[in-house]
Amino acid sequence: GKSEPAARCAPGPAGHAAKIEDKQIMNPIAIAARGKGPLGMLKRAGVICSRYGSTSRNMGHWVAHFVRVLRQLNCSATFPATTAALARNGRLVEQHWVRNVEFAVHGYYHVDHTQLSFDAQLAQLLRARRFFTEKGLAANGFRCPYLRWSDDTIRAVRQAGFLYDSSQALAWDVVNGHETDSYRQALAFYGAVSASDHPALPRWYEGLVRIPYCLPDDEALVDRFHFSDARPIAEIWQAILAKTYSAGELFTLGLHPERIAVCEAPLIETIRRARALSPGVWIARLDEIARWWRRRTEAAVSITQDLPEQLSISVQGPEGLTVLARGVEVKAPTEKWGTSYQRVLTTRFQLRAHPRPFIGVSPASSPYLLSFLRQQGYIVEHAEHAGSHAFYLDRPQFGLEDERPLLSQIEQGAFPLVRLGRWPNGSQSALCVTGDIDALSVWDYGLRFLGY
Repeated sequence: GKSEPAARCAPGPAGHAAKIEDKQIMNPIAIAARGKGPLGMLKRAGVICSRYGSTSRNMGHWVAHFVRVLRQLNCSATFPATTAALARNGRLVEQHWVRNVEFAVHGYYHVDHTQLSFDAQLAQLLRARRFFTEKGLAANGFRCPYLRWSDDTIRAVRQAGFLYDSSQALAWDVVNGHETDSYRQALAFYGAVSASDHPALPRWYEGLVRIPYCLPDDEALVDRFHFSDARPIAEIWQAILAKTYSAGELFTLGLHPERIAVCEAPLIETIRRARALSPGVWIARLDEIARWWRRRTEAAVSITQDLPEQLSISVQGPEGLTVLARGVEVKAPTEKWGTSYQRVLTTRFQLRAHPRPFIGVSPASSPYLLSFLRQQGYIVEHAEHAGSHAFYLDRPQFGLEDERPLLSQIEQGAFPLVRLGRWPNGSQSALCVTGDIDALSVWDYGLRFLGY
């Protein structure tokens, strides 16, 4: 993907020259108050003292418990962690490093990156990556503190060499009357966009994969909706699961380790519900999702016209690549997949179809349209006229607001179509468990307000 519309960014100035590295600090207390409100900050202080101790022992316990739950579920996860907190608290990462857990960068300091210059952001990101390398960990991904990012942030993340960013907040309409002023304030503070308008899907642009973060997360459910019972938390998470599954999208489930005691049962129930679905749900870490999205987008499809209505197709791509077909006669083994597709059980096959069961795109169409379609797994061909293809697009203008309507038009259509599945091994959707480690002690949390 080489073309992308103008980036969506969280509100707030992006070019201020506040330099944390030089300790020329913006007002972190004012930033936090924007997210929680003054009263919310006071209430939050008491909660923090109850969750964190004077050392990393309490958080170490919750991280260890979270890891045990994941092991029992045979489930992977990604923990973005504030690097300065890790540096101050010794061996926590090494103690809890397991095969299925990825640690990502959650800023060097837990500060609002929209208040930093590009140079300051890049310096912090490079410093964080050096720390991870010294600890023997691969710093593949990044998530902004407060989910607040700017165009400079994305440029710095890309230049620092990260594989992915997971900072874009995506809000699902599943709260069923539980929405509070505090939650609405958080959505505005995070710069969240609506999942009703924007697909919950990665996007690959100039070497960086952007992966959305789904809301409401545990912080909203426990601290903003004030749920203390597992049932409403499970219902909301399973509502997001149902929506992402139906649309073939990604559920990035946010659960901070300090809330695992409250959210353990909903997490277990949601993972088990996902595992019961068929076609399946791919449960993976953020780095695995980012790598898959790139490799699957780069898959090569070779098409040969054998006869007027017969095509030979060969697909080369990553292991687990899925080929889907509808409304065509496939001369190869297939199995039913979803409501309208057949899964082709080989990557080399012949089919009978006329017109061509791919998406034809006019030469005048937007480059971003082509990039978007290919990232979804659609086979796209340039065509001068509509008659040669079962579905044809002439869209010189195509933006972010056009993505979800176009996906609905294609997937709900009755025309013949051969495409690549978004996810590996025949999965219909994907799920990632991810939980930010913002701080490891009360002292860490307090130092956030000094910009450390």
